[in-house]
Amino acid sequence: MNINLFIIDAGRAWSGANSFFAWALPQDDQITLINKLREKNVTVIRIFLATIDDGQAGSRAIAADDIERYRVGSPYKNSDMLALVDQFINNVAIYGAGRIKLIIALHDRYSLGCYAYKADGYVSKYKIPTAIDCSPPNDASKFYSNERAKTDFVNRLTYLLDHVNPYFGQRWGSLSRIIFSFQVENESQGHISTYNIRWMCDINMRIRSLVNNGVLLSTGGDVNYDLSLRLENFQCSALDLISLHDYTMNGDYVREKFQEAIQLAQQYGKRVYVEEFGGRGDTEIAKALNVIAATANQQGLPWLVWQIVPNARSGDYEFFTNEQTAWAAFENQT
Repeated sequence: MNINLFIIDAGRAWSGANSFFAWALPQDDQITLINKLREKNVTVIRIFLATIDDGQAGSRAIAADDIERYRVGSPYKNSDMLALVDQFINNVAIYGAGRIKLIIALHDRYSLGCYAYKADGYVSKYKIPTAIDCSPPNDASKFYSNERAKTDFVNRLTYLLDHVNPYFGQRWGSLSRIIFSFQVENESQGHISTYNIRWMCDINMRIRSLVNNGVLLSTGGDVNYDLSLRLENFQCSALDLISLHDYTMNGDYVREKFQEAIQLAQQYGKRVYVEEFGGRGDTEIAKALNVIAATANQQGLPWLVWQIVPNARSGDYEFFTNEQTAWAAFENQT
């Protein structure tokens, strides 16, 4: 499948869904998710590599540790994570019927101590302060300002991109049949006090040669549209896609920011897409879809809603067919 970065039919851009721990769901839930999204013409699913709780978000997810949960670097933890992600990639190939690809965030900023009980090895090694349940978020500036941490992180990314999927006999970094894009981290440098303007481009430059065969590199967004639209990301030659994140419901503001994003993309030869938006509970999720996804469709921007998970708890940021108002809005916008 060749995903056009903007248009799929009749002038409408492609639509997608975040389901960040889909790879940790039981097989029947994975298959249900993929089948239902394929039926709704969804072409992209976004997942993260991070430690997952048993029953994450009230779902039937099975606990899995990140490869650097307890220590940084080689030898990496013999985690179930890679085997589970490999299986999910294969499930997407089979049940997506060649119509769905993946965006994979190779790390999550919120693994850097925002949830102290499942902080990864970087937190202890680089003495990053932690938070309780990310309320409020911790300051992970130490990770982004330390050159040794940067080297450790590039080693992690190299290990993952060179990992061979046993179902395809191919490196992740070149598995364009199933993988649309990699991003080094979800919401890099989100909620920190000291921003490193060079970090994102430097990391992506270092791994650019490992991501090939038509697989793209995307930014992974930031905590709002203004931060997602940092000029240095548009100016970075290693990056292909600029990811937009925000949970606002202000339609006029959304339209203004989407137009700004399109203008910057045209100026710097990049592509942009709306990677995260959503709401809490059935009604708010429906509202987000009817405001943000509708505006993205009007502007010709691809979008991914947060987040579609079978058998998750009701009244939170996850939804599926049981959230009837949200699901109807999702069907309408896709």
